Amino acid sequence: MSDTKGTKIWQWAVLLLVLCNVALVAMIWLKPHPGRPAGPGGDGPRNEVIERLKLTDDQVKKYDVMIKDHQSKMQELNKASRELKKQLFSNVDEKGGTPKTADSLSAAIGTVQKDIELVTYNHFAQLKGICTEQQKQEFEKIIMEVTRNMNNGRRGPRPGPDGPPPGRDGDAPPPPDGR
Repeated sequence: MSDTKGTKIWQWAVLLLVLCNVALVAMIWLKPHPGRPAGPGGDGPRNEVIERLKLTDDQVKKYDVMIKDHQSKMQELNKASRELKKQLFSNVDEKGGTPKTADSLSAAIGTVQKDIELVTYNHFAQLKGICTEQQKQEFEKIIMEVTRNMNNGRRGPRPGPDGPPPGRDGDAPPPPDGR
């Protein structure tokens, strides 16, 4: 009889663990992730830009066209980059993979990355082009935030292998002797 009681306890414990796992997985799937578009429409950054710049209805229509164009170009470029990287790293195991092949593929990847940066730059330039003078002041603040975020919140040059450049004491790690 006590054997049946022990089995029941284990069954309830397993059921409780399964329910906890299901709840955890649901929370992970439903939680918004930074960098991903928010909501079903994917309007995260779009809405913030519209609110901060106080865009008019006419400006919003133009901005939406710009967004679609930018996203389309970025999808093509990202797909091209993935394909080139796939080719590059698939050559590692093949006998036909030579340093010359790796060099040409990495150069092609660099060209695609350059195009990605230019498409993004042009997107921002187009957005600035539809702004009023007052909106351009706020636009400059947004651009500064974007570039700061692109540098992981750091201002100025990133540290090299030997640490931060001289004269950047606020960013320098303490000396090894602890002084």
